[in-house]
Amino acid sequence: MGQDRLQPAPGAARNRSRIAILHLAMVGLFLLDLALPRNIPLLPYYFLVVVLSASIATPRQMVPLIGQAYGLAIASGLYWRFLPSIDYLTRLLALSGVAAVALWLSAQRCWETALRRRSEQILNLTLDNAAAGEVLTDASGRLVRVNAAFCAMLGRDAETLLQLSWPEITHPDDLAQEQPLVEEVLANRRDSYRLRKRYRRGDGGTIWVDLSVACARGPDGRLEFLIGQGIDITTQMTAQNALVRSEEMLDRTLEHCSVGLGLCAPGTGVILQANPELCAELDLTPAELVGRSLAQVVGALEQVSAEAADVLTPMDQAALESLLLGEIDGYRVRVRLLRAGVLRGWGDLRLSNLRDASGAAEHVLLELDDITDLVAQTEYLQAAAAAGVVGIWDWDVPANVLSWDPVMYQLYGRDPVDFGGAYEAWADAVHPEDRAYAEGEIQAALRGEREYAPRFRVIWPDGSVHHLQAVSHTTYDREGQPLRMLGVNYDVTELVQTQERLQLEQERLSTTLDALMDPHLMLGPVCDDAGSVVDLLIRRANPAAAAYNHMAQEAFVGARLRQFWPDGGNGLLDRYLEVLSGGQPLVLDSFPFHHPQQGSLRYLDIRAVKVGEELSITWRDVSERIAMEQALHQRAATDSLTALLNREEVLTQMKQLLAGDQRRGGELAVLFCDLDHFKDVNDRYGHQAGDAVLQAMADRIRSCVRTSDLAARIGGDELMVVLPGVQDLAHAVTIAEKARQLASDPVPTPAGDVHISLSVGVALACPDESLDELIARADAAMYAAKQQGRNQVVAIGCGSPQAGTSMSRPW
Repeated sequence: MGQDRLQPAPGAARNRSRIAILHLAMVGLFLLDLALPRNIPLLPYYFLVVVLSASIATPRQMVPLIGQAYGLAIASGLYWRFLPSIDYLTRLLALSGVAAVALWLSAQRCWETALRRRSEQILNLTLDNAAAGEVLTDASGRLVRVNAAFCAMLGRDAETLLQLSWPEITHPDDLAQEQPLVEEVLANRRDSYRLRKRYRRGDGGTIWVDLSVACARGPDGRLEFLIGQGIDITTQMTAQNALVRSEEMLDRTLEHCSVGLGLCAPGTGVILQANPELCAELDLTPAELVGRSLAQVVGALEQVSAEAADVLTPMDQAALESLLLGEIDGYRVRVRLLRAGVLRGWGDLRLSNLRDASGAAEHVLLELDDITDLVAQTEYLQAAAAAGVVGIWDWDVPANVLSWDPVMYQLYGRDPVDFGGAYEAWADAVHPEDRAYAEGEIQAALRGEREYAPRFRVIWPDGSVHHLQAVSHTTYDREGQPLRMLGVNYDVTELVQTQERLQLEQERLSTTLDALMDPHLMLGPVCDDAGSVVDLLIRRANPAAAAYNHMAQEAFVGARLRQFWPDGGNGLLDRYLEVLSGGQPLVLDSFPFHHPQQGSLRYLDIRAVKVGEELSITWRDVSERIAMEQALHQRAATDSLTALLNREEVLTQMKQLLAGDQRRGGELAVLFCDLDHFKDVNDRYGHQAGDAVLQAMADRIRSCVRTSDLAARIGGDELMVVLPGVQDLAHAVTIAEKARQLASDPVPTPAGDVHISLSVGVALACPDESLDELIARADAAMYAAKQQGRNQVVAIGCGSPQAGTSMSRPW
């Protein structure tokens, strides 16, 4: 097969038309022979037509052409009177050899064509009936042949697939890993490769496939076509990915595990890793524990055990040595825990070998559980990948002959000499609890209801149980009777065990998260057509999260954040996306957030951590704490009578303003205000009236300043106004004059209207001037106003504190 698609063989009608043309050509040659002069013989050209026909005609179709060539040659010889010359007959006899060679070439071509068609038929049967997905592509990557299993895996029909190339059906994220392998095949640096990749289905979904690719090359080494075989491993990969995410979450909680855990090297027993709980249980620091041998640790515990030999199981040193050598799987003993030289409780010590697929010990797991008040068990999860070994079987249904390849005997733990080679022999190997189900699936496949693809257990002769996955294809005769089942089996024992451990771990995590009082969410990415993450999907929510958003849990899970935050949630959604892309945890304390479901501004402590491809979010509503802190700060910063800033607060803010204005080169003015004859008001009307006057003066001063200005009570009847960003001294005086005029209006009190006036000193901050110097100049200006008759505004420049100039007339 070359780079082009396979073309159908020429039809019989087309061949007949070509042969008819050759007959006509030969007649034309004869007529031309008669028309040309006698000295231009055309005898060889009659048999040239015969030679040409060898490339398109069968030997049977060539016989009339040969007869016609002989007839026309003889007729030409008679016409030109070449016959019965010996020379002409010799030439005619020589051309008979040409005709014989043409017949041989035609027969050889027909034989090769038949052989090629038979090979193509065998290939077509193999591809079409294979249980695994099979696909052929040309060197450009265009699909030229797919079988039914491949179409079923991708959820597309063959006509659609044959319009595509392998990059178009491959998941974009997997193109980079396969492209170099394809380029090496095209460059003749390799003839095959195998990888796990994702394909895009017709319904928009994605499947994982274990793909094996080989190539066929011509004699010159040029690539003719690629053939790929794939098995759907989506379930396996989904389980593995989920297990990885689960282990990541488990690693994050390992440090807080209540059970002491440690890993030791096999053989030597050197402690490689220990969690904080184990260090605490053994009363050792991590530096003291890691690097010690298991014998040293157990020896210390054994000494403790010896003190309570009547209630404790003695340490078995022989068992410990057998454990380290991998001869036994586990050892368990009860011990007493020691801290600071004092017996403090009971411990359950468990040692077990962690083995790989071959049975060799990889690590020794040490578990030390404080069972004085609580007995706990912790499992250590080990990632399991499904085996890639596939066994092929073939069952002749009418003859009840079952054939296995060598891998099948490995999968069933059987020896070929002990296998009966029939349906009953297979059924005997199936687990009794699964036999009825597996046989029912076979009967359904034989009836044509569905393909045979069950998952079942088999029992090995040694009693061990293994899980197998079957996939097959059934062929039928014209009456619909089953003839043959061709299928594959592969071991999924590790996958099943992984799924069971994963389910148990997920149940534990789910129970823990549901018990949290703080809201918790697991968010997954939502991507656009370009693959960019544009939103987050709520994949899991604990009851506290659903209750906080006033939604039922089943309605809350599956929603997207933009449904609740169309505007991005005050930038919170973007921060979550940064954590998802960069992996850096997010910590936000007292984050102001207008929560749509709560209907008000709330303050939240937020924590966001990336876990695998998801985001773990927890938050706590601290709005009441923030409100209390703000109220306490407001109370500490203001005067209780006038609600103006107190002396300490205004001086603190003035330092900040003064420093800022000096950096910006702006103007800052201070108004030092004093109520004239305020003591007389207290003496004549009472302190209640005096308080009313102070409150009224505070309200009037607030009414004539900006929100950015500061107004404070710094003494009994002394008020201060700070004006940042004023234009000049005259601008500050204008504001002071307005305050002075408002102060002269009568103040209603319980004792009657009170008339009072205000003396104001104004000072503009000078370069490199301290806060005390600025206030001293404003105070000096106020005293100048007092001395000049009160009820007026006096401004003082950047000179002597005693120099002042009246800026208004007396009232």
